[in-house]
Amino acid sequence: MLLGLTATGVPAQRAHAVNGSTSPCALQGRGTTVDEGQNTDYTQFLDPLGVKNIGIVYVDFPDVAGAGDVADYYNLLSPAADWVWNASYGKTGLSMRPVVNRWIRMPSASHAYGTSSPTYQQHTRYVTDALRTAADAGADLARYDLFYIVSTAHSRVSGSHTWYWTPTQPIVIKGTTIRWAVTFGTDMWHWGHKVAAHETAHVFGAPDLYAFGGDQHRYVGGWDVMGHIAGAAPQYFGWLSWKFGWTRDDQTVCVWQNRTQNTATLNGVEYVGGTKLLMVRTGATTAYVAEARRKAHNDSAACSSGVLIYKVDTSVAGGQGPVRVVPNPNAPVPPAGCGTLDMATWQPGQTFYDPAAGVQFTVRSADSHNSTVNAVKW
Repeated sequence: MLLGLTATGVPAQRAHAVNGSTSPCALQGRGTTVDEGQNTDYTQFLDPLGVKNIGIVYVDFPDVAGAGDVADYYNLLSPAADWVWNASYGKTGLSMRPVVNRWIRMPSASHAYGTSSPTYQQHTRYVTDALRTAADAGADLARYDLFYIVSTAHSRVSGSHTWYWTPTQPIVIKGTTIRWAVTFGTDMWHWGHKVAAHETAHVFGAPDLYAFGGDQHRYVGGWDVMGHIAGAAPQYFGWLSWKFGWTRDDQTVCVWQNRTQNTATLNGVEYVGGTKLLMVRTGATTAYVAEARRKAHNDSAACSSGVLIYKVDTSVAGGQGPVRVVPNPNAPVPPAGCGTLDMATWQPGQTFYDPAAGVQFTVRSADSHNSTVNAVKW
């Protein structure tokens, strides 16, 4: 979950895409907000590529003393480094280390920081208090790109949230400007390391894909950790991988002109290499996307495999469905633990057609790693 992000006060600098995409299907967003656009302002967000030095700060409170060994908290979150390394095809490393390897006592009680849904002001106070106390304890904050602030178990800080800096009112502690932090609440004990994969992607500029009201998983089901953190197939969508620069332009195929078509052999997004996306652009901010998904690596527990088709709209805010998986009416009945959208992959011989958009996808063939798909724009 993200908090406090606003375009207000963002420096008047040119937004840029980490992958420098020139594809006609590289839909643009606002750049300074979390969205599915290919242009991301990395004065506001953290550039995903390369090794990111993450300082872990363990905090307890006057009303709740540190519970247990801080190493247990580290061990719960640290598998996120391997998870993101695999998801990024080795292009993003999370180098986590404690800034001070013990509990640091916060100046205020845990309920002072907003518990499950803090305001931006409460969240900023929390981040400031934690990092200032860490600096007073001897931590060199300048060594880190991003901070993970980890609350002791049983505190009133229950939710995990992403904090972004406001350039007009930055947090400066002993000469170091703080730009990004994730605060982990007691929900980390439920979600495990994938909550770090979710929140860190917010720092990179990714929006929430679950619904903020009603059935939370009606848009993408268990596909993508930005939707359902505990979903069966949590690998980031190939579209987000492209936004982050993990997938290159030459690994994508775009159909954008009327009365044209193209065929691509799509390698599963779980594997390194190959063509990853076949897209049909339908408007200034919209496209249909096809990608291959396989029960492998981060998706080893997926409910189905095949071709996943989804709609992207970069003008739609997180929580409102900027990505929507297209259900397959001929999919098998979901087994226990799986939902309808979890079974939404398309198989050889099956065709999806949207007459209103003039878009058609047909799955031609498939093997253990690849699916060959034809796309038409009428």
